[in-house]
Amino acid sequence: MSRIVILGAGVMGSALAVPARDNGHAVILGTTPLDADVLAALTRDRAAHPRLKAPLDPAVAVRDAAAITPEDVAAADLVIVGVSSPGIGWAADQIVRLAPRAPIAIVTKGLVAMEDGAPQTYADALPALVAARGGTMPAFVGIGGPCIARELAERRMTAVVYASRDRDAARRAAGLLATDSYDVALSDDVVGVEACAALKNFLTIGVSAMMGAYRRSGEPVKNPVARAFQQAVDEMTTICAWLGGEPQTAHGLAGLGDLHVTVGGGRNSRLGVHLGEGLTIAEIVAGPMRGETVEGVDVARSLKRGIAAAQVGGALPARLPLTDAIIAAVEGAPFDPRAALGAGGGSA
Repeated sequence: MSRIVILGAGVMGSALAVPARDNGHAVILGTTPLDADVLAALTRDRAAHPRLKAPLDPAVAVRDAAAITPEDVAAADLVIVGVSSPGIGWAADQIVRLAPRAPIAIVTKGLVAMEDGAPQTYADALPALVAARGGTMPAFVGIGGPCIARELAERRMTAVVYASRDRDAARRAAGLLATDSYDVALSDDVVGVEACAALKNFLTIGVSAMMGAYRRSGEPVKNPVARAFQQAVDEMTTICAWLGGEPQTAHGLAGLGDLHVTVGGGRNSRLGVHLGEGLTIAEIVAGPMRGETVEGVDVARSLKRGIAAAQVGGALPARLPLTDAIIAAVEGAPFDPRAALGAGGGSA
């Protein structure tokens, strides 16, 4: 029996406990300071996860991550980071404290802005955060692709990508978690997979905005959404390459596959629909989505400076219509669906 330690008991971190237990592994699920409701609920009943809405195996050991010891982690074959992007600093603190030797797989999605140039993906930013705290980062494995946490926990057919510069680490992680319903492909393009994981949240906002902006009898019409989806894939390909990834990664599971699932629902999609209906970002986060973390907004802020400089300097096209419109909206401007679609765009 192998041991897997999961840091973060949100929906995706918790859902990964399901294939881990299906494969017979011992699982420790560590809650963050933001997971107090999860810890309380799962302590009473492993079937009562307040966010995942799917049961966990009673054998999953749920505890406050602060109670996880270096000895617990020394025996682990894999550590999974399952926090949201605002928690990446907390995750780095835990890696330093626990000093794991096993590979670290990450489902957190985001980018880190740099003073000059393109932002970093977590493939480079997380090891840098750990090093800055005096720690050593083991092999990094990025997990990407279309995966709704509840469907994973319900054992719906799911296909994802595990990427690493260390092929053996990615293979080991996949071997621990792959099941008949959780198919894992391998990739060497860890920067591309991590870039697409972040960019699909960001670009979903613009695609989903078309569902709010273009309606017939109260229902979204399809053509503007399809046009925006293609625009999103094109811009994801361009930006992925600028960030250091392989362009073709944007055309696979980690890119357009994950974009498709994310446009279908979730926080980024809901924010986009509200944006297309005419609300500003400030109005949305103060109103219908108050208190919710929307990672695509954080990605927009991480991209803003670098993209503007790259467009001026010629490293990126002078116009990226969907990207430009989303960043402008995050900066406070009303979302312009016609501009986001490029020339034309029809009437709302």
